[in-house]
Amino acid sequence: MLLCTVRMAAKTVLQNSSTIKVTVDVHQDARFEFPCAAQSDDSTPVSVRWYRVYEGTGDEIAVRIIPRKLSVSDNGSLIIELAKNDAEGWGEFHGQYKCRASNSYSEAERVVYIHVNNYVPPGHCLHCTK
Repeated sequence: MLLCTVRMAAKTVLQNSSTIKVTVDVHQDARFEFPCAAQSDDSTPVSVRWYRVYEGTGDEIAVRIIPRKLSVSDNGSLIIELAKNDAEGWGEFHGQYKCRASNSYSEAERVVYIHVNNYVPPGHCLHCTK
């Protein structure tokens, strides 16, 4: 008699996969922490990565750490924090972010939208006339 063991691959599961939408003023002092905790079984560890999704192209680029402004915690949370006197403001963070948690069998995603009031994309003018 032949016995075999079948091991089922566990699905990657986010603890909270709801879409997050936040609005902030350009020079508002604020701190946001967007959780992205995931789990699977012990034999298929989960990796968590954050991406910036670029408007127009849909390109996803891994989030670049910016000391004292943007970081990813050990538990997978994306943290963005700006002081009121930050000269560049929230404009550089306007847009969509995506957390992708995956193991070798499956993946799950969480989307975050940061809307910056009065944001003017580079190369555009807020009060220009043509």
